[in-house]
Amino acid sequence: MSTKLWYNRFENDWMWALPMGNGRIGAMLYGNPDKEQIEINEESLWSGGTVKEKYHATDESLQQIRKLIFEDRLQEAADLCRNTFLSDPPFVRFFESFGEIFVDYFDKTSYTSYRKELELSEAISRVYWTKGDVAYKSEAFVSEDYDAFVYHVNTNDHMFSCNVTIKRKQDAYTAALSSNTLIMKGRLTFAEEQPKYGIGGEGMSFGSKLFIVSDGKLKAEHDSITVLNATYLTVFAGFATNYNVKNFSIDETVDYGAKLDKCIEKLKDVSYEEIRAKHIEAHRAWFAPMTFELEAPNFDDLPTDVRLRSFQKDGSDIDFYTLYYNFGRYLLIESSGKNATLPANLQGIWCHDFRPAWGSDYHTNINVQMNYWPAENANCSDTFKPLAHFVKMLSEFGSHTARELFGTKGWVVNHTTDIFGRTGVHDSVDCGFFPMAGPWLCINLWEHYEFTNDKGYLEEIFPILKGACEFVCDYLVEGPDGMLVTCPSNSPENRFKYTDGNGTETRSMLTYAATIDFEIIFALFTRTIHACDVLNTDKIFQDKLQQVLNKLPPLRVSERNGTLCEWIKDYEEVEPGHRHCSHLFGLYPGDQINEFDPVIYEAAKRSLQRRMEYGGGQTGWSRAWLVNFFARLKDGESSVMHIRSLLADHTTNNLFDLHPPFIFQIDGNLGGTAGMAEMLIQSHFGSFDNRIVELLPALPTEWHTGSVKGIKARGGFTFDFDWKNGKLVKASAVCCRNSTLRLKMREDMSLTSCNKEYDINNSVLEIKVNKDEAVCLTF
Repeated sequence: MSTKLWYNRFENDWMWALPMGNGRIGAMLYGNPDKEQIEINEESLWSGGTVKEKYHATDESLQQIRKLIFEDRLQEAADLCRNTFLSDPPFVRFFESFGEIFVDYFDKTSYTSYRKELELSEAISRVYWTKGDVAYKSEAFVSEDYDAFVYHVNTNDHMFSCNVTIKRKQDAYTAALSSNTLIMKGRLTFAEEQPKYGIGGEGMSFGSKLFIVSDGKLKAEHDSITVLNATYLTVFAGFATNYNVKNFSIDETVDYGAKLDKCIEKLKDVSYEEIRAKHIEAHRAWFAPMTFELEAPNFDDLPTDVRLRSFQKDGSDIDFYTLYYNFGRYLLIESSGKNATLPANLQGIWCHDFRPAWGSDYHTNINVQMNYWPAENANCSDTFKPLAHFVKMLSEFGSHTARELFGTKGWVVNHTTDIFGRTGVHDSVDCGFFPMAGPWLCINLWEHYEFTNDKGYLEEIFPILKGACEFVCDYLVEGPDGMLVTCPSNSPENRFKYTDGNGTETRSMLTYAATIDFEIIFALFTRTIHACDVLNTDKIFQDKLQQVLNKLPPLRVSERNGTLCEWIKDYEEVEPGHRHCSHLFGLYPGDQINEFDPVIYEAAKRSLQRRMEYGGGQTGWSRAWLVNFFARLKDGESSVMHIRSLLADHTTNNLFDLHPPFIFQIDGNLGGTAGMAEMLIQSHFGSFDNRIVELLPALPTEWHTGSVKGIKARGGFTFDFDWKNGKLVKASAVCCRNSTLRLKMREDMSLTSCNKEYDINNSVLEIKVNKDEAVCLTF
């Protein structure tokens, strides 16, 4: 099983750098033998601050927009929406790079024997190189226990000299406090001449403190420390801001300098070896619980960039799938596990700019949700905690937006947000209007309950679920056919053709009752209804939700194409190969579309075929979504084809996911990881708290033999299983509670032994299990 990225050449390119993190702090190691460069991020360093959004919509304008839409006067409705629904200011600001640490080696002669690597199972990056008689080895990691970045370099007892500093290209200064201590302090500033982002001025304060240990002579310069005649050097670095995650705001009472002092003092009296050992032990507690291995030749002796090119050429390196899967789990752990308090954004926790693409913000019309698709089944459940807090805070800020912008109870967020609780309509009304983002985020919250069966957690999130339901109930209106519909509505970022009242063909994103709305509402309401049963609460509200469900439009099949209709009317898409497949939410991540409704199931298949016929999957995250869709369709060959496309067309040399033209977005990595897990195990059939598990539901031919340990299923089950020549050989399961294991038995499965009594009913194996008791099966 591959767990190592490595390279035998240095490239001065961020897309070749190696990512490390501890949830709160991110680091990118370039591996430069002449002047090492480590770019640092800290989860809360965002420009801007708390903004009181202004809304211009009124109940009268909303009613007028709805009237125009129901009369098919969509262009007039869209114009009125743009004039009333766009928030003021209309854009959120940015997640920013924190700065860069440099270790500038005095010896600039040519180097040999170069190797740079990242061991995923240890979360340590290493660089080896030789200059003359001096053999260097550096190690770098971000410690969870000490909440600090650590860089260590040593030689083969030969001396070297270097200069150490930390810099930020704007808004900060660096100073040497002593011969072994550096500080960087800053305060973000943003221009007043950009009113679309709000008032300019000063924002968050931030700083860093570096402490250096070496057997060489240390000398303080103005903004750096010179190290002379050393055989080893260790740099400890702490980072902090004055952001308060508890209230989603900048907090001027926060003494970030005191935090840095405490961080460094904790490190001073501990050896590098002890810090490193604790780091490996802590990381393995996150990474080791799950393994995925395919029987295939091992190509670990080849550099990762060479393996990637080879895989892109012929796909023969089957073991590369496991490396990519392990890398995805690693990215989620490093960006949202350990010490994280904020969820992974568009770039996780690794950002290379002060104004990155899309602000490296939180896009909530699929992207942040996709980041957490692998959190449960890939056994990274605790990475979910920052997202749970984030949605809780959004529900509090979003209650104001629901009331002021939509005139409803409950809470709402649209298609983008930030760490300051922005919940209005941003960027543009056409793309930015998506009030179903909150209900979609609630499905992520629910998944954590289903995989853990933690009733205490369900009690915590119930007010959030209920608030999202309250918004939906108030937002729904009676449509022309008497059904309850969302209005205005869109299918995220996709447009359709229609003929206006003058007989002119035109285009729009705005309509009413887009299909995704009702798939999300179905998922939210059915789960909330079940939560009422589990918690024995809100019977009246439960009945209300059921009554609303009964009045929603059904899923429909297009008469033109045999596809699932994406909108309330059988419109023709402007871009049939569009990157979003929003109307298939019910297939994945929802569970409304399945084999038990073969007409809709086949229409979903046809929808995917049509997307592919017109060049769908143009972005990494979109391609990753296709992997999950085809896994749910039990089509392993198509799923693995889209993984190959993800690796061929949307993956960089350091295995980061690419959004065209050359922008890193972590959602493609994490969505791809989720899709691979979905090919190995599914547990969405059956009823809530009574799920049916299926093993190897979408196994492609080239994954003919392998094993999985520690993969999760809904209901609180953890599975280990092996397969050979495409057939399940053995499996074991442990549950976190007293329960009943329900395992789907396909025609190709023949049970030969089981250590527990069992029944088989309607091709479902049923075994009663006690908490933490292992069920062992052979086939």
